[in-house]
Amino acid sequence: MRLEPDEGKLSSPVLRGLGRSNPARLPDRHTTQMTYFAIGVEDHYGWANLVSVAASGPDITVIDKRRVDLIEPNLAASPYHHETLQMRQSEAEKLVRAVKASANRHARTALATLITELAPATCRAIAIRTPPLAELPAKVADVHANYFIMCRADGMIYHQALTRAAAQLDLSVFHFDKSQILELAAQVRGLKASTLERRLNALGRTLKPPWRKGHVVACAGALVAHGAG
Repeated sequence: MRLEPDEGKLSSPVLRGLGRSNPARLPDRHTTQMTYFAIGVEDHYGWANLVSVAASGPDITVIDKRRVDLIEPNLAASPYHHETLQMRQSEAEKLVRAVKASANRHARTALATLITELAPATCRAIAIRTPPLAELPAKVADVHANYFIMCRADGMIYHQALTRAAAQLDLSVFHFDKSQILELAAQVRGLKASTLERRLNALGRTLKPPWRKGHVVACAGALVAHGAG
């Protein structure tokens, strides 16, 4: 698993004044045993962004953001949609099993490493988009038989790996609709969605790049998961 050094531990920038008066700065995670955080996930084919967020009163603190690999570099990141199309069935099944096993190992290592590094802070939950499919067919041939499923099956490999890893680590999993999460997070913070988005974008400018739309969405998801923990 590779962690990009510029996206590892941060200096815990704080966004203040989110909907309440008399803001109180969140204590530094190294000086308290009672700090809680949630992890917002932006998952992709073969990798993910993890944004760890704490909130105290009006303050939002990004205590870590990192990109993690979810597969070995020599394996196909999207086997259903590409490599297995030209394979015999037995070879296709073998490749998909290898990709799933790699994703499962990497996802657990990524989350476990993050949680260990942020101790003594305690992770309440992870937040991740609603899964692209209700379930993943057991056979590669069944995936190929349905174009809608085939276009989403590779994403399910990594989504399932991350949610299973979270369950193995006794973390709650909060699923969110990417088109609605900013509105939901804004309700939690007592703000308009446009105001929260603007303030999260401003927070991102205080961090090491990148800070893109996906990071904002993951951060919003983590805020809701944190509040529900």
